[in-house]
Amino acid sequence: MRKRFRLESVLSYRESLVEAREMELAEAVKMQAHAEAILRALQERRVRTLREIREMRSDARLDQMGLLTAESYLARLEADLEQQAAVVRELAQRTKACREALTEALQEKKKIERLKEREEQRLAQEEARAEQVFVDDLNITRHNRREVL
Repeated sequence: MRKRFRLESVLSYRESLVEAREMELAEAVKMQAHAEAILRALQERRVRTLREIREMRSDARLDQMGLLTAESYLARLEADLEQQAAVVRELAQRTKACREALTEALQEKKKIERLKEREEQRLAQEEARAEQVFVDDLNITRHNRREVL
């Protein structure tokens, strides 16, 4: 009969910790991807706005109010771009931290799994030795019976 691994509860905890870290990483990656998509959309708007401003300036009938509005919008876009870039950098750091936490959790789980494997090997060796002793005793008994007869 096999003994229960004495650190089974620790292994179970480590496995649940790995799962939690995987979920955290997935959420961080998702949030970072969303923030990057927003950043790309802002960059595209900026390019379109710059093109519109260039067209307004080259137009023979210059619309001062429209140009002022477009330049004001461009300034706001620049500020939004800087802010969103900061958000992306922050989320990238969070993603990196989540990856590191997952790596650490996986390493800790592997340590316990290696201990479990060693314990199983040790128990298998003990079982094999006990079985060999039993077989040896059985053979000695058979041999002694043959000599008596």
